[in-house]
Amino acid sequence: MRNCTNCGTERKESDKFCLNCGLKFEESEKVLPIQETKHTILPPKKRKKRLIGLISAAVLVTGLVGTHLFLQTKYDASKRIIEMNQTYTKSDSAQFMSYFTVEDDVVKDEQGFYDFVEKEGWESIRDQLKTETSLLKTDGLSNIILDSNGNKFLSVVTEPVLFGLYDRVSFLVHPIKVEAEMPLDKTTIDIGAKEVTGDSGETVVVGKFLPGSYPWTASATSSYSPIKTKGTATVKGDGSNSYVLNPELNGGMLNITSDVAEAVLWIDGESTKKTVKEMNSIGPVAFDGSVEIIAETKDDKGKVVKSEPVSIDSASAHLTFAHVQKKAAAARAEKQAAGELQDLEESNEYAVSEYIASFRNEFESALNYGEFSYISSYFPPGSQIQSDYVADIARHNAMDAYYTYDFESTVVTDVKAIDKQTLQVITDETFLFSSDGDDYQYYKTKMYTVEILDYGYYITDIEQLATKQIAI
Repeated sequence: MRNCTNCGTERKESDKFCLNCGLKFEESEKVLPIQETKHTILPPKKRKKRLIGLISAAVLVTGLVGTHLFLQTKYDASKRIIEMNQTYTKSDSAQFMSYFTVEDDVVKDEQGFYDFVEKEGWESIRDQLKTETSLLKTDGLSNIILDSNGNKFLSVVTEPVLFGLYDRVSFLVHPIKVEAEMPLDKTTIDIGAKEVTGDSGETVVVGKFLPGSYPWTASATSSYSPIKTKGTATVKGDGSNSYVLNPELNGGMLNITSDVAEAVLWIDGESTKKTVKEMNSIGPVAFDGSVEIIAETKDDKGKVVKSEPVSIDSASAHLTFAHVQKKAAAARAEKQAAGELQDLEESNEYAVSEYIASFRNEFESALNYGEFSYISSYFPPGSQIQSDYVADIARHNAMDAYYTYDFESTVVTDVKAIDKQTLQVITDETFLFSSDGDDYQYYKTKMYTVEILDYGYYITDIEQLATKQIAI
């Protein structure tokens, strides 16, 4: 052991400087026996230098301690969580985002992320961060914090700083993988400064995003008019940190039909020089009314006519021609009228048959007794048929010979509606006529015209279609 030659402090052989006064030891210094060490009084100038050295060393040590304490405070996770909480309370989304670690290639939106955290429940997330930070400090590991859908959301991790002298706790955000389904061929989608393209049915990876809201636009190439749409995607995981964007483009392939399949198709005022039949599918086309189609043909007189124009707003369009529609309307009206008349026939068939049978029964009595009153209610008052049958009864009353009528049968063979108020009833009738010992068998086919009333029927005409007489 040797002593410092300046202040006499004991030194080790390996020391290069005096630990007390800072004097540099020379290699050539000789070791003096302890009993031979001389204590000399330093001159004032040297004492001042030594004092300055001691003060400088003290300041250095104090500075190092202060820096250490400052860095400990700076990298203290508990303090960071407190600062995060204060920033969250102030709704400062940008500053709040700065407390989290995000990979460089991850798309983020500060306000959208803030809103997501708010919806998930910041107080719960904050308490989980505190718990996982403590676990990391005591056990050296922590658990991944999940969101309400079961996606990986946050991890508390450490990273060395200042050459490994300190560990900084950081809060790593797990991103969501965003994919996009392409609605049409040659579709381009822009979201969060990312752009992807693809064809109908393809699912394309867009990139990694933080949870939040992101505006998007989608467009598809079209030969007719732009097909564009936009919206906002609320990116959140499906339980496996994935999200699929399904943009709906208001457009697609258009199917065209027409009253005249051979009519020439026009699109936006230009002839395709092809028929509707040939161009029955075109596209993709925007379904926003920006594309107009029309067709051209000739009518029955050879005159060139155009269809009604159609502005495309769906995946199908039918081109109509006035002259064709007029015919179709007439045919529909005729069919409808025929159906109504058929219903009228079916609904009146039984009742009008009973009515004719009743008339025949009363007519037999009117003839045999010479009394028109039996059948007066069957004819419209003041009508021609009423006058005719009054005259017929009077004629029978004026006959000198004795006679009788025996109506044997009346069979209704057909009921046909002429209009909504008129029925034609066809009958086959047989009766026996006797006069002065002579008997005659009659076979007649008649057509009764019957008017339909709210309260019943009137016979307005009776026409004999066929008659046969046989003497017995």
